[in-house]
Amino acid sequence: MSELNGKGSLVPFNYGDTQVRVVVIDGYPEFVLADLCKVLSLSNPSVVAQRLDSDALRHAYPIADAKGRIQHATLVNESGMYEVIFRSDKPEAITFRRWVTGTLLPEVRRTGSFNAQPALAGPELMAAGYAEAMKTLEARDARIFQLEQKNTTDAPKVSYVDTYVTDADLLSFSTVASTNGVTEKWLRQLLIEKDWIYCQSDSRWSEKEQKKVTRNRYSEKSDKKRYFRRVEVHEAPRFRGSEVMHTLKITPQGAEAIARLVAKEQAA
Repeated sequence: MSELNGKGSLVPFNYGDTQVRVVVIDGYPEFVLADLCKVLSLSNPSVVAQRLDSDALRHAYPIADAKGRIQHATLVNESGMYEVIFRSDKPEAITFRRWVTGTLLPEVRRTGSFNAQPALAGPELMAAGYAEAMKTLEARDARIFQLEQKNTTDAPKVSYVDTYVTDADLLSFSTVASTNGVTEKWLRQLLIEKDWIYCQSDSRWSEKEQKKVTRNRYSEKSDKKRYFRRVEVHEAPRFRGSEVMHTLKITPQGAEAIARLVAKEQAA
């Protein structure tokens, strides 16, 4: 693997005839957005990037091309990768997601790096990940079947276990709202009304705006902890003077529950 500025390691994989470049940064994979868009037949990566949550993006990351020239690429993290897949109508998107989640990501989580040979392609690549992929797919398919049996009436809305494969994935409110066809503001208000989350506010002087600004901090109710996770933002100014600011993210289990809640609310 080639080191990039001491921050990450670049590993190019071949998905069929298309190269998919992945950068492992601190043990976590980030994907070259242009490569994802090419696989998924999304013609304009810049437009796709504008529609993604800013937390999912890393801009102008230096990557060497085939001729050794440094190019500045836009990377997306794992949650961003799933959101990009949503935007493709190509049937290949499902197969591509299964390859990523069944072969590539399990290797990263187990070892913190990619042990696969970058040049592997076609039958060799399939053989290298076959055993791991089969275990992953069988476990996931069993879980999907259970959910489909339990939530038949909500099936169009509740396919999140098939989409968000691992518990390690954290999703933004904008991503979950977009997937369910509602606005982020509407979703937050619904969750407050249903007593799933609550909102606290503070105000502080903004040097940039030269006025007092209000900040909102959302937190989960105690009986909904499995649906949400707080991501602390230590570099942000202290909340109410002494508390660490945090961003509330949604777990895959929470995304499933929210999909059912939204479907029920819209059917009412």
